[in-house]
Amino acid sequence: MRLIPVADKSPCDLSLKNNRIQPMPKPQFQILVCCNERPPDATKPCCAPRGAMDVYRRFKDSVRRKGLRDQVMTVRTGCLKHCNQGTTVCIWPHNLWYSQVTVDDVDEIVERSLEEGAAVERLLMPDVPWQ
Repeated sequence: MRLIPVADKSPCDLSLKNNRIQPMPKPQFQILVCCNERPPDATKPCCAPRGAMDVYRRFKDSVRRKGLRDQVMTVRTGCLKHCNQGTTVCIWPHNLWYSQVTVDDVDEIVERSLEEGAAVERLLMPDVPWQ
């Protein structure tokens, strides 16, 4: 990979080293948290009112506390197509889909799925069609 030289080095830019732009770390894992929100009168449920943002923030905090920020990217997403099963969380590249996740489940998911590479069986998404 060829790095691009930088003419003006800003002391505030942490991505610069020796006047060169450093590549961003590439995460080994992604945690996708559905934070989709529908209007209050929508006929379909959604994850936002089920505490999705709190779940997202807890994942961010857990990843940071465990020192995994360079290996794990936590992303809030739009609809992950399992509206009746929310809050929906997906762990990539393991392709683990979790349903009805709460803030109390987050540390267990990080430990089992990211650190041990195993599923949290009780939270696995049932085999249901996308909605």
